[in-house]
Amino acid sequence: MNELKEKESVYERLSKIDVKPYLNEIKSKRGFSLNYLSWAKAWGLVKAIYPDASYKIKEYPNWVSTKDGLQQAGTLDYRITSVGCEVEVTVSIEGNEYTQKLYPMDYKNEPIMKPNIKDINKAQLRCLVKALATAGIGLNVYAGEDLPSNETETATKPEKRKPKPVESLTQRIAKAKQFEVQYGGGKEKLVDVCKWEEQGDQQAKAFLDNWRTKSKGNEAAYNFIKDQGLQKESA
Repeated sequence: MNELKEKESVYERLSKIDVKPYLNEIKSKRGFSLNYLSWAKAWGLVKAIYPDASYKIKEYPNWVSTKDGLQQAGTLDYRITSVGCEVEVTVSIEGNEYTQKLYPMDYKNEPIMKPNIKDINKAQLRCLVKALATAGIGLNVYAGEDLPSNETETATKPEKRKPKPVESLTQRIAKAKQFEVQYGGGKEKLVDVCKWEEQGDQQAKAFLDNWRTKSKGNEAAYNFIKDQGLQKESA
């Protein structure tokens, strides 16, 4: 018999998980949508496979000034530097360690120079997700530092939308000639109602005066018919 296949590595197993069903969407402050895998879901997926998995937030010495000079007063789970605040998280799975660093950031991904405890906590949770990504979970959707500062998730770059094809003038005219509105208890073509207005029909004029104010699209449709003279061509 063939020898048993070598046990899958942590990365091989985690990278096979399809995280798409667990992605959520958020509207970025920069005007586009982001997909993200929450830190809670990412950690839950890992723990379901590796129940002994754990993570640790690095502790840094807390140096304070005293009359006797600098002395250590315990530790802090973040480090303040001249260029910003730093946090570090290490994930342990099956004897393997995955370490990542991150910093509290604003919605422009710039360092927050004076972060509060909330900013620091968010950065730690984001750093946890980043470390999990290097272990394999959701790495295929991880998009660097795109995530707005008020979220603690891994973000993906928004999909590029294909531009809508530009309609030709001929196509626009054809659509305008077939466009219908609810008029007089039934449906009528807008070009016909415009023709009746031009002929002095007061009911048609009153209808169009009201209909045009309901939306910019209505006003644009009316003006297009007038500009192209389509009401004159109406049978």
